[in-house]
Amino acid sequence: MECMVDKSLPSAEVLWKQVENLLEIPRHARQWLRFVVTTLHYGMVDPYNPLSAGPNAALPGWSCRVLEILGIQVSATGLEHVHHHRSQVFFVNHQSNIDVLILGATVPVPIFWLYKHTLDKMPVLGRALRRQGNISIIRHDRPRAMESIEQAAQMVRDGKNLLVFPEGTRSGRPRMGPFKKGVFHLALAAGAPIVPVSIAHSWKIMPRGSLKLNPVSVQVRFHPAIDTATYDTQTMPDLMDRVRAALAAGLQRDGDSQDEA
Repeated sequence: MECMVDKSLPSAEVLWKQVENLLEIPRHARQWLRFVVTTLHYGMVDPYNPLSAGPNAALPGWSCRVLEILGIQVSATGLEHVHHHRSQVFFVNHQSNIDVLILGATVPVPIFWLYKHTLDKMPVLGRALRRQGNISIIRHDRPRAMESIEQAAQMVRDGKNLLVFPEGTRSGRPRMGPFKKGVFHLALAAGAPIVPVSIAHSWKIMPRGSLKLNPVSVQVRFHPAIDTATYDTQTMPDLMDRVRAALAAGLQRDGDSQDEA
């Protein structure tokens, strides 16, 4: 006997999706609450812990915990290209605000960050970034920006690893934005190799204009180091093209096409 369905009423599937949508807000609210509590712990308590292993030592723990809360799976390849006994500058494409956590969980050596000065105004995070010895940059103030770049270059010359986003801001999509020249001047001044790192699919976690956090599988790929000793300010455009080509190849290989909007 065929069931008689009143087409004027929504189907069970539609009703379930409506209920699911109603529950979506509490679920994301719980995620954000757990994220905030975890950040408060690692941003305010851990940096002051006398047992801390050093600057930015809390980053891996914070990153892994938050990624677990958000249901984000991260796989990393090419770790053999990371130097453990000399400094390097990691150049990473920037798709999402969550990239910091993804890198904190995958980069296998202690790192410092060159970051936008606007993050200094963020509660807890700005304080933690400054206290851990990271360097902020004010791009619209050239003298101060150059001062930050030289400070970062000296940090690398002193044997520390630095991580930069050459786009300067997140793209919110697979396609990379234009590169800022300042970070390439930094790498040349430091005389350290550049390790390109491509992050694929992180733009899907929290699309621009949305507060919804989506569980996504992200691929991080470390590429062979690029020796900067053979470059100078005249050939720096070639260096920029080489870094972009490495990142684009990684994104393409991991299924994040540069042709996708």
